[in-house]
Amino acid sequence: MSLALAASACDSSPAAPASGDKDSGGRSSAAATTAGGGESTEIDACTLLKPDEVTPIIGRNDGGRPTSGVGDSVCGWENPDTYHSVTVSVGGPGTAASGEIKDEPGVVSEPGPDGIRFLGGGIARFAAGDRDCQVQVVTGPEGDDRSTAVKLVGLLRDRI
Repeated sequence: MSLALAASACDSSPAAPASGDKDSGGRSSAAATTAGGGESTEIDACTLLKPDEVTPIIGRNDGGRPTSGVGDSVCGWENPDTYHSVTVSVGGPGTAASGEIKDEPGVVSEPGPDGIRFLGGGIARFAAGDRDCQVQVVTGPEGDDRSTAVKLVGLLRDRI
C-alpha cells in the first residue's frame, strides 16, 4: 500500500540499486568517487536511513528496497503486516536551486518548519543542498506522520 510520491521538480530516472556499502567517510558507495576519481552525483536512497530509525516508525519491515517514483533515487521500507511505510526520494543535483524548492502549479501544499512543504498522502517535500527531495510516512490515522516526517527530514538533510 505504499503510496506513490507526488510530482515534484525532480528528475524521474530509475532508482540506483541498494548496496549498503559505505566508504571510509560514511557515505554510501553510490556517493563515493567515480572511476575517474571525481565525486559522483548519485545518492542511494536505501542507504540514508538505518534499521533502528525505520523500525520504531513502522515496525517489522523489508529493510528498504529501490522503488519507482519521482527522483533520481527512491527507496521504500514497508511493513508487510500493517502496510505502514516510509519512502525516501532524492532528486538530482540542481532540482532545488539555491537550496529552495519551488511551488508547482496545481500542487497543493502546506508550509511546515525549516522550509518543508507538506503534500497529501503523508509526503514532506524539502531541499537538501541543491536537491529537491521527499519523505513519505504512512502509519494510518493514529500516527503523527507529519511530526515523524520532520524528524526524518532532519536526518536525511545531514546525509544527502
